Amino acid sequence: MNIEQILIENLNWIQRKAHSYYSNFNDAEDLASETVYKCLRNAHRFNPTMSFRPWVQTIMENTFISQYNRRKRVLFSGYGADEEKQYFSSDCADLRADLHQILSIIRDCSRKANCIECVLLYAKGYSYEEIADKVGIKLGTVKSRVFTGRIMLRQALEV
Repeated sequence: MNIEQILIENLNWIQRKAHSYYSNFNDAEDLASETVYKCLRNAHRFNPTMSFRPWVQTIMENTFISQYNRRKRVLFSGYGADEEKQYFSSDCADLRADLHQILSIIRDCSRKANCIECVLLYAKGYSYEEIADKVGIKLGTVKSRVFTGRIMLRQALEV
């Protein structure tokens, strides 16, 4: 069975899953369409021995996060309890707790070093050059801070 057939069989599931991210019908349909497009574009990366839905779910999550970051461009200092409610519905308490824990770790790391801002901007989809312009530092410094910040966050999240 090829990827197109699998997508057709799972299209209703993809659309329902997209509606769990957005309450707005048009935004949910855009997310579903973008997910299908990315699945087709990356069909060569799909391993037929693995389950299809987790692969699509990962693509959809990454697409949602990218769309959200492009729309909001919220600074890290603006994250709080109210913003966390936007990401998950009330039936996802475990995910909300995980998000809260990760945000706490990021806040702690940001107090220890100034490299976290660069990591967050990079995670939001900014290029190294855009970060350098936005923060007002040299390109090499941005690359160094992103590298150092990734290591710091990885070590903090492993604990």
